[in-house]
Amino acid sequence: MHLSKRFSEHLSKPSKVLAIGSIGFLIAGSVSISDRAFGQSPTQAAVGKSGSDLELRKVDSKGFKETQGPETEEKYLFRYKFEPGTVLRSEVLHLSKNGTRINSVLQEASSRTLTDKSWHVVKTDQEATTFEYRVDEIELAQQFGQGEEIRYSTKEAVKNADKSNGSEPVEKPPVQFASAVETAGKTISTIQIDHRGMVVARSDSKDPPHMGMGDITMPLPAEPVGVGATWEVPREMRIDRKDGSSRLIKFRELFKLEKVSAGVATVAVRSEPLSAIADPAEEAQVMQQLSNGTIQFDIDAGRMISKELAWDHQVVAFSGPGSVLEYSARLEDRVVSAKVEPRTAANNRPNASGTPKGTSAKVPATNTKSTKR
Repeated sequence: MHLSKRFSEHLSKPSKVLAIGSIGFLIAGSVSISDRAFGQSPTQAAVGKSGSDLELRKVDSKGFKETQGPETEEKYLFRYKFEPGTVLRSEVLHLSKNGTRINSVLQEASSRTLTDKSWHVVKTDQEATTFEYRVDEIELAQQFGQGEEIRYSTKEAVKNADKSNGSEPVEKPPVQFASAVETAGKTISTIQIDHRGMVVARSDSKDPPHMGMGDITMPLPAEPVGVGATWEVPREMRIDRKDGSSRLIKFRELFKLEKVSAGVATVAVRSEPLSAIADPAEEAQVMQQLSNGTIQFDIDAGRMISKELAWDHQVVAFSGPGSVLEYSARLEDRVVSAKVEPRTAANNRPNASGTPKGTSAKVPATNTKSTKR
């Protein structure tokens, strides 16, 4: 029997999921290709409608807990602030590597995803902000073991087609990238958040899985807080058990204000399980949910400017004696432009998926004024 085939027969469900790397949840920011697991295209709910014309589904409010830090005279009020017509453009890099060893047989996989995403603010008032979440460009790479790396870029595909002056069609992506590429140039979801960043409504029919990346925005404390303050939001996921039943696992996203410098707050974030997990097979299913890192928030501009997360986990005996599962990953999400952009002809140029794409962005100067209360 061929080695890879024999290995595949021994793989458990969690290791098969990890072997996909970042492709399964590449649209970092909680609008995920994994939405397809719910039987719906990410854009299905938004076909033919956009912005304020779209009927949004109300999202149940989450619990929220905050704790003031040490007594300090300097406290900061965190709020999101947007103007209608503002376009927030970000670049997201996700790298992952995993290795699975069963009975001395090792199989490794790695992936790299670079995504250009954008928020298009369509409405804002005293209560909430509504924006369209779009994926503009995607660059994908994946490798299994010593095999040849598979690559695809929506930007390069369109560029090469342009060079042919229309004589050549846009190159089709490899089959494993097809679902991801299909989202490029499209509105993934129309989302409404309150001024504390809590999602209150959205156009897609199901809440996307977090995959340890947090929600699309960082939730903010209700009251002004000082350095050392913490706040947290709960979440949960259901995992499979060996006897065929399922189990609900509870987590929390814990945030801590580390410092404020030149108006920019640095917030530490960590995902923690609240449910006890003793079975390695169950631990393997939640390892992607457990990340830690930092978020930078421009207090005066009222928006996140960067997010960095990391994963580094090992599970022994996840599929019986002699089995080891390792997973490491890194996510970098950085805003590269935030400004009012008119809708021009340049925004309607088709990309690799045949739909409009966004324009290029420039890095803005950082707002340095600090808001204190």
